Amino acid sequence: MTANYPRDCWYVAAVSDEIGTAPLGRRLLDRRVVLYRQESGEIVALADQCGHRGYPLSKGHVKGDNIECGYHGFQYDPTGACVEVPSQPRPPYGACVARYPVREVAPFVWIWLGAPGRSEGRPVPALPWLTGQDWASSGTSLRVNANYMLVHEHYLDLTHIPWVHPQETPPTIGSVAPLDEIEVSETSVTFSRKMPVAPLADWEAAATGLPRDRDYHRRHYGTFISPAVLVEGWDLFGADGQTFGQVRIQAVTPETPWSTHLFWQFARNYRLDDEQVGQGLHAVFERVMRVDVGVVETIGDTVGYAGAANGFRVSADAGVLKVRRIVELMLAQERQYRAPTAGMPAQA
Repeated sequence: MTANYPRDCWYVAAVSDEIGTAPLGRRLLDRRVVLYRQESGEIVALADQCGHRGYPLSKGHVKGDNIECGYHGFQYDPTGACVEVPSQPRPPYGACVARYPVREVAPFVWIWLGAPGRSEGRPVPALPWLTGQDWASSGTSLRVNANYMLVHEHYLDLTHIPWVHPQETPPTIGSVAPLDEIEVSETSVTFSRKMPVAPLADWEAAATGLPRDRDYHRRHYGTFISPAVLVEGWDLFGADGQTFGQVRIQAVTPETPWSTHLFWQFARNYRLDDEQVGQGLHAVFERVMRVDVGVVETIGDTVGYAGAANGFRVSADAGVLKVRRIVELMLAQERQYRAPTAGMPAQA
C-alpha cells in the first residue's frame, strides 16, 4: 500500500533507556536510522547506511562522538560528515550521510524525518503526565504487524471493551455509548464521554482501595495530538470528591506501511509512592495492550487498513472519521509543497 503517514511530524524513535554508546538501528517511516549517544549524552540520528557501499552503520561501533562503519572503517561525525577513510589520507569531498533532528524528553526520544528545516519552531508534543511530579508512570514498547492507523483507530473507539476486555470492564457495563463531546483543531481531535455508573472492576478496587459496595461515576476522554501520539484518560470519581486519574499515552510510529512501533506509557495521579499499586496497574494495562495488538494484527492480516477503512460507519466512528480527515489534509499539504514547479525539482 502507499504510505499513509505524514512525514512532517515529530515521531517517537525510541525510549531513552534504549540508546547508549552502542548503535541502535531502527526502521522508521520506512527509513533505516541509526541512533547513538555522544560522550556528552546528546543523541545523534543518522541514515543507517554507509555512504560508500551502503553497509548498515548500526553494525559498526561508536568511537568517541563518531560512528565507525564495520565494513571498511569509515567514520562519520555527529553531523553525518565522513571524517575518516582508513585507506586514504582524507575522505572524498562532500562525503556524508543524512542527519535527522532529534529531541529527548524522557522517557521518549523524538525524531523528525520530514522536510529539512520544517522542524524549526515545531515543538515535540507536551506530555505533562510523564514529567509532572503529581504523576507516576511506567511503560513498555512493542512492534505491531499492522498499519499505524489501525492502531490509532482501535484506541479511538472504546466501544469494543466489553467484548475485547470483559475482565477489565467494570461490572454491569454491557455497552459503551458514543462520544458525548468532540472538539477538532487543525491537527488534533479531543473527545470525552461519560461512562455508565457501575461498580468497581477488580483492577480499580485493587488500585484505588475504594469500597466495592457502591457504584461509581467515570469519564473517558482523550486527545489525538498528532499522527504520532494519542492520549487517553480514565477518571474514576470517589464518594469524597477525589478523582482517581489514569492516563495512557500511545506513541504510534510507523515502521513501514504494514508495521508500527507502539511506545506505551501508563500514568496515574494517586498512591504515587505505592510500588505495588504501580506494578499491578502496569501488569493490567500491558496485558490489555497485548490483547489490543492481537486484535489489530488480526484485522491487518485479514483485510488490511484499506479494507477496515472501507467498512460501513456507525455513530461510534465519529472520532475516527475526524482523525482520518486531519491525516488526509496533512498528506495533501505535504504533496502540495513537495510537488515540482516549473524548472524546479520535487522536494524529497
